[in-house]
Amino acid sequence: MSEPVSRRKLADILGVRESAVRSAIKHKRISVLPNGLIDPDSAREEWEANTDPARSRVRTSAKVRRQGAHPRAEVRTPAEAREAVSLIARVLAEEGVEDADGGIDFGKARTAELILKARQRSLDQAEQQGRLIERATAEKLFFDTARELRDAWLAWPARIAIVMADELKVDPRALTTILTTHVHQHLAELGEPTATF
Repeated sequence: MSEPVSRRKLADILGVRESAVRSAIKHKRISVLPNGLIDPDSAREEWEANTDPARSRVRTSAKVRRQGAHPRAEVRTPAEAREAVSLIARVLAEEGVEDADGGIDFGKARTAELILKARQRSLDQAEQQGRLIERATAEKLFFDTARELRDAWLAWPARIAIVMADELKVDPRALTTILTTHVHQHLAELGEPTATF
């Protein structure tokens, strides 16, 4: 423990205003000793653990950052950790964020989180405006329409053969059989409908 200091001196050490230190004490982000003074080392650690670096002017040394003063998200397995890091790296790469040191720190994780939130807001807006629909709904509509077209084609020979036979002066049953065979053959050539979304 280093020598205790006043609020004003701690503000100078941290590089923030005294009002920021008072606010941190008031909201119990920094502990005060019984004599009213503050241990600067523990205050810096508490500041780092309880304050979002994106909203703070206090900069810590690289050594402190590597030690992980910030509370970590709970990761149960190494696979989950790798998945989280690869997600952050993928999101940052998609947005063209340079990765000079190859590591993931709080700032990069925060940037990736904000990017994902912005993407989600954009998707939500598109859905509310009717520009976006659920994939299952689109697939159902696609296949239902394809089924209706297939059924209409299968019914067509029986419906039109009598009229065509009368115009051509041929046997309606023979024409129905021939048309049905060719329609079935054509539908088989077309195959099953595939939806690529």
